[in-house]
Amino acid sequence: MAASNIPALLQRVDRTLNRETQYNFEEAFDTKEYNTAMITGHRWFEYDIKVDKLITMALNQGVSKFLCGMALGTDQIAAEILVRRKLKWTAVIPCADQHKLWKPHQQSHYKKLLEQATEQKCLYQTYSTGVMHARNQWMVNRSDICLAVFSNDPHGVGGGTASTFKMARARNLLIYQYIPAESRFVIIEPAHQQLTLF
Repeated sequence: MAASNIPALLQRVDRTLNRETQYNFEEAFDTKEYNTAMITGHRWFEYDIKVDKLITMALNQGVSKFLCGMALGTDQIAAEILVRRKLKWTAVIPCADQHKLWKPHQQSHYKKLLEQATEQKCLYQTYSTGVMHARNQWMVNRSDICLAVFSNDPHGVGGGTASTFKMARARNLLIYQYIPAESRFVIIEPAHQQLTLF
């Protein structure tokens, strides 16, 4: 091929590439919207200032709705904060008799919190094996962010919190975690898929 034809050939190739790759890069790299955050954590945890910070972190991402599983400990601390801050939240109740074996003062407190929820979602009428796991999966499936008070204990002390944390990671949620044993916050970002253009 004559050297004088090379510039013309390159111009033709460039025009072809431009025509075939008219991607909307603003859409391709648009930041994800975070609308809903779920809460999970240890039942023995009782420090509201740490949970309050997790909620603030979610609000800073644009979250406008929270899902709370209403267990003792972290869940109910979060519910108290959501009520106090007048935020929208759904009490996700695994079963209608969730509180049946709790102490009288715990049952009373639970009922007061439920009355102040923006919305209630009860998944099952009575307790049976697996309803707590189903509640956790229900919340993970409907959330953009997971707020977790979780110790990362390798021996399984986390129980339901450990399994919920694992589900949130598997679903690629943004996770804001407070680790009580280390008194620190951790951000686990979603693993983004690589964008392939050709």
